[in-house]
Amino acid sequence: MTLLSNFVRKSLKITGFLLFSTNVYANDICERFYKEPKITTDIKYGDVEYKSVSRFEISKFKNLKNPNATLGLTYADFSIGYDFGFEKYKIDDGVCAILSSINFSIGYKNLDVLIDDKYQEGTCEYNAIKEHEQGHIKIYRQELKYYGNLILDELKRIAGDVGPIFFDGPVSGKKIGNKIQKMVFESDNIKLLKLKLEDALMDKNQSYDNKEEYARVKGICKGW
Repeated sequence: MTLLSNFVRKSLKITGFLLFSTNVYANDICERFYKEPKITTDIKYGDVEYKSVSRFEISKFKNLKNPNATLGLTYADFSIGYDFGFEKYKIDDGVCAILSSINFSIGYKNLDVLIDDKYQEGTCEYNAIKEHEQGHIKIYRQELKYYGNLILDELKRIAGDVGPIFFDGPVSGKKIGNKIQKMVFESDNIKLLKLKLEDALMDKNQSYDNKEEYARVKGICKGW
């Protein structure tokens, strides 16, 4: 019987503004308004939530080797979010806008640990599964710390590349957000780093769920 959890490959996603079509142009006349934006960053390592759920709920996750015998599972979604400030300057033909500040926040909102509700909280079996899942939590956070800082460095570079923008009509935060989100989505470096994070999590979580760890956890409780 499969005792230990399986790492679930979740799709990575970027959160932020929706895309809006607008007429924006690079214009040398706006360069005089440029100033370096204030960039701040934050890595969210995720609040851990332990949930007792039915075996059926656990089995609904994809990519489980043995869904009907999986007693514990840890998963999280990685996301990139941002908020920003901007300044705008009226000129004869339109408006010049500059990015004045931006904060990037990346990481996990939650680290959800699902434990088969067959085992009540406080029992030896529940505690053994929980202790094992804490190893998965550690892997999630260690890999996020490493790759998260690389992603943030790239996001800082992207933000620095958002120069003054000329608009031929009214300007809003949504229009500035359109440019920022497009740069993030289309960045090959961001895509590559996200894939490396995903692959590292997959490899290390699967490596952690080995036969030796299975035997160790199974031996914690007598008669299990």
